[in-house]
Amino acid sequence: MTTQPLRVGPLTRRRLEERARQDAEALRGAPAPEAGAPPTVAALQARANAYARREEQRFHRHVRRELTEHRLLTAAVRTDLDAFDDRLDALPPAERDHARIAVGDGPAYAELRRLERRIARRHRRAEELAALIHARFTAARLRAARHFDRSDEKIAVYWGAYRAALPRDAVDRDPAREGTPELRRSDWLTTRTDALEHWQGGTADGQA
Repeated sequence: MTTQPLRVGPLTRRRLEERARQDAEALRGAPAPEAGAPPTVAALQARANAYARREEQRFHRHVRRELTEHRLLTAAVRTDLDAFDDRLDALPPAERDHARIAVGDGPAYAELRRLERRIARRHRRAEELAALIHARFTAARLRAARHFDRSDEKIAVYWGAYRAALPRDAVDRDPAREGTPELRRSDWLTTRTDALEHWQGGTADGQA
């Protein structure tokens, strides 16, 4: 749930209450309880799912270049680290300490220092990209979560009116209708993955 207060406006409230009475009236005299959630609840779930999906796709579109650059930088850093280790292993054990590398003469030490600088530079850039991607991912998740929260409030209004208008025989035939339905959040809103993990395991829509 988001921390900002939400409120269902009077026009929306009246519309939801009217739909609740219509949905409840449709059950009057029915031979058996209808399967699944009432149509209004199902519609709110579908709209919330669609909104979350649009936010997910928009995130992928807006950070496609940054995500690709981060992936390439991460691979380049791994390659540079392997090259650094290979060149370090080629030195005598007594000459492998950091102080010696910092002041050592010759092409081997110069190459090690060059690799160190490049690794540090690429690592800084990768961290900058990760921070930017995470910020945009968090914003997308918050927008989607807030939409679900608004939908939950609409369901609470709807369900109160629905329960009040529901025929007694329908309640007796389906006690499960006693509880207020809860919307199912999209997986990317409930898992604890970060933006990079989400992209790496995402759908083809989000892949570069």
